[in-house]
Amino acid sequence: MAAANAPIVMREALTLPSIGINPQFITFTHVTMESDKYICVRETSPENSVVIVDMNMPMQPLRRPITADSALMNPNSRILALKGIYIKWHIFCSNCLLLLEMVFF
Repeated sequence: MAAANAPIVMREALTLPSIGINPQFITFTHVTMESDKYICVRETSPENSVVIVDMNMPMQPLRRPITADSALMNPNSRILALKGIYIKWHIFCSNCLLLLEMVFF
């Protein structure tokens, strides 16, 4: 298929290392992208943290000192869901890190 007839046009928005993400954390187990709005990266060393990349402001990532097994941003609001070992999900407002809900299974 010719490029002029391609149904999708792709362009590189950013590279995660260009905003300070260590390449060792760019894996399926560390990065989540629920929509085109946010990317979450779990960094596990030297200190545990979660990096939230707002794709409207990709050069201003938000890094928080959080330990989690999984991290996921709500695509419609600044709500961060974190999965841990003992508590299945923590739901946080990412602007203020206010705990909104804790879910046990």
